[in-house]
Amino acid sequence: MEALKPTFQGQLAVIIPACDEEACIGRVLDELLAALDPEKFTVAVGVNASSDRTAEIARGRGVWVAETGQRGYGYGCQSAIDLLANVSPPVRAYIFLAGDGASDPRDVRKLVDAYEQGYAFVLGARTAQLSNWRTMRPSHVIANFAVALWCGVLAGRWFKDLAPVRLIERNLFDAIAPREMTFGWTIEAQIAAARLGASICEVSASERPRLAGQQKVSGVTWRRTFAIGCQILAAGWRTRLRFRRSETAEARHPEKALVAQPQRGA
Repeated sequence: MEALKPTFQGQLAVIIPACDEEACIGRVLDELLAALDPEKFTVAVGVNASSDRTAEIARGRGVWVAETGQRGYGYGCQSAIDLLANVSPPVRAYIFLAGDGASDPRDVRKLVDAYEQGYAFVLGARTAQLSNWRTMRPSHVIANFAVALWCGVLAGRWFKDLAPVRLIERNLFDAIAPREMTFGWTIEAQIAAARLGASICEVSASERPRLAGQQKVSGVTWRRTFAIGCQILAAGWRTRLRFRRSETAEARHPEKALVAQPQRGA
């Protein structure tokens, strides 16, 4: 497939980490690109340690594609962000979506609406919708509630979800300077944002069945879920030690409240 040269027209970047998603990445990008305004958004796929044609198919859709040999969700995200580091105009915020079709592109609008009201960190909470529980396995739901509780203890605020669908303002992302590149990527950002005093908002988001391929985290065995959960808990503790005080970032104040009320970091 001939690669299309990507262009940069927007100032909001949708980041999609992908590993061995050949069977579905094309459909994911087709749906996403059809839903986004190209004058406002750009899309970057971070292909991490894939052994299939994920990168080739993504390039055929005319999006930015970064490749890294390091396997891990965070490595994929960071490689895509690094690729966009020198583009112009500079990116104002990063929006993170799944590369397997589980994320609904319509939720991007909710994230951006909250961001435009002044929130620097917007989470798409899946557990806020009971209908999502039919998609998420019981082990996934239970583990997610447990990890979200641990995240709240360390962050000093309550979270409904350890949400992979999220928007992070670029300056806040730079202040977080992520270090947890595998299973700790999501919990690190949530704890760090709260400890830095960022304005945080949770909006409801959908969880759809993945289109194809194999789950890397959810939908695996109870033993695997437990092992991954322990790694996430450890990453959260390391993050809490790194961000002992919320002195390095100034929170932004939204002009009007959303249905989901923001809570301040400790």
